[in-house]
Amino acid sequence: MWTTTIKWSVVFFFALAQAQNLTTTPRVRVESGELAGGFVKTINGRQVYSFVGIPYASPPVHKHRFKEPQPVKPWVGVWNATIPGSDCIGLLHKDQISVIGQEDCLYLNVYTPKLPQNGLLNGGLMDVVVYIHGGAFQFGSGSQYGPEYFLDSEDMVLVFINYRLGPFGFASSGDDILPGNNGLKDQVAALKWIQRNIVSFGGNPGSVTIAGMSAGAASVNYHMVSPMSMGLFNKAIGMSGSAHCHWAYSENIVEKTKQLAEFLGCPTYYSKDTIKCLRSRPAVAIAESVKNFMPWRFNPFTVFGPSVEPTGADRFLPDKPENLPIQDVPAIFSVTQEDGLYPAAELITYDEVLVEMETKWSEIAPFLLDYNYTIADETRRQEIAQTVKSFYFGNNTISAATKDQIVQMLSDRMFKEPVVRFSKHLASKNTSPVYFYEFAYRGRDSLSNKYTKSGTSQGLGVAHGDDTMYIIQTKYGRPHEVIEDAKLIPIMVNVWSSFIKTGNPNINNTTSWLPVSKNPADPLKLVKITQNQTFEPMELPNLGNSAFWRSLPLSDFPIAVSPDSVTSHAEL
Repeated sequence: MWTTTIKWSVVFFFALAQAQNLTTTPRVRVESGELAGGFVKTINGRQVYSFVGIPYASPPVHKHRFKEPQPVKPWVGVWNATIPGSDCIGLLHKDQISVIGQEDCLYLNVYTPKLPQNGLLNGGLMDVVVYIHGGAFQFGSGSQYGPEYFLDSEDMVLVFINYRLGPFGFASSGDDILPGNNGLKDQVAALKWIQRNIVSFGGNPGSVTIAGMSAGAASVNYHMVSPMSMGLFNKAIGMSGSAHCHWAYSENIVEKTKQLAEFLGCPTYYSKDTIKCLRSRPAVAIAESVKNFMPWRFNPFTVFGPSVEPTGADRFLPDKPENLPIQDVPAIFSVTQEDGLYPAAELITYDEVLVEMETKWSEIAPFLLDYNYTIADETRRQEIAQTVKSFYFGNNTISAATKDQIVQMLSDRMFKEPVVRFSKHLASKNTSPVYFYEFAYRGRDSLSNKYTKSGTSQGLGVAHGDDTMYIIQTKYGRPHEVIEDAKLIPIMVNVWSSFIKTGNPNINNTTSWLPVSKNPADPLKLVKITQNQTFEPMELPNLGNSAFWRSLPLSDFPIAVSPDSVTSHAEL
């Protein structure tokens, strides 16, 4: 497959060369060979160089399936870097039934406004931003994002990466045969590739910011505590995700891997035999088997994700994140006002789903809220379900009339509480500042539009991922087409760019954005980005109803909070 890909790329390049003047084709030489790229234009017509589908590791296929990423083999000729590499194989996000992508997927895309001439770059090397895509570690790709907003005004190098997903990236046998976390090790391999090669694109390897949303943000958190990622970046940005999110850490990963093997008729007594057998099974069959782990409407949706590696010479995660030292770098973390609108939009706009949630709440809650494996006392599973329902719904039923409470519950459990928790933990450990914002601007487009019955989520709030589309060009939003929405793009881009350049996010000359307090007991200092596109400094003592969630007997909360500090939010 590797040889075929090289031949096809080289042939295509020469065909392309006949259609355009070779002198206008941007070329870059990296350690494995020469690349021929192209151009893209930003929303205001700025031309930037584009190099996509660049291999940063060898294809993880055949005997390399379930192995850590292997070095790229040099190629002969010129690599055609105008066609994105394949998405990594997994279930289609929209229906969780179809399988898309391929195993040969370890590629990255580089966009830069300048290229060195004769080894020199006018103005010096540029800051580098590496964006890690979300998708619950189960789906998504770097090619879903583009530079049309961020590079419209900024002189920086922007990189998007792919990494292995689902069981291909996160299955584990709990020993040296398959320690796990290969998807995160793919990200490390990409970051190391950037260190070695980004100068060729005008980027400064000494100024790298890693950023991401959802699982991308959780990945950012993991890199901050992983010994494998030390020295590979200098700043961090995480939107609506953290390593403390229940979906960002997989319990019972060894048992799940054995169950996956059983589904496919593989032996499970010796892990060596298990993995050898799994390497012989069709990739599509492995991807499809993930559906067997989702008891209720594709929940919990992160089946195979990051886990602690108990053994191995090179362990990405040798312990739980809260027990590991953290890289001392400036950071920004954020949530959106109705973060849980994804995935709530898939629930609250369907009457039959609401009826099912009301009538079968005790059975559904452990999967929807993903505490089935983290409850300290399994006999209290239904009790916790009722405690959560009482807190958010009081004596009301789950129905269209209480859809806001559903969104609030999922926002708090899935995103707000764990992102706040990691931010406070980070601020208490490091000397570098940690900044926080809540995004509360609702434009025409929203990620949640894709998952509602009607196709629009207007009136339901500001969803998960909605802030991202004002900084990075996404497939689900085009805010530049709406006059009022377009005003926010340069403002949000400036938040990122000023932070990347100085370590301090700049809003304007009148608003003071204070970092999170180093005392975890203090209220959370943050800035709220409002519907009026203003930045309002705030101090909130209990964002995400943290006290309530930590009062529950769940093992995914390392710090206990007294139930006495919890008050009901049934009136929400």
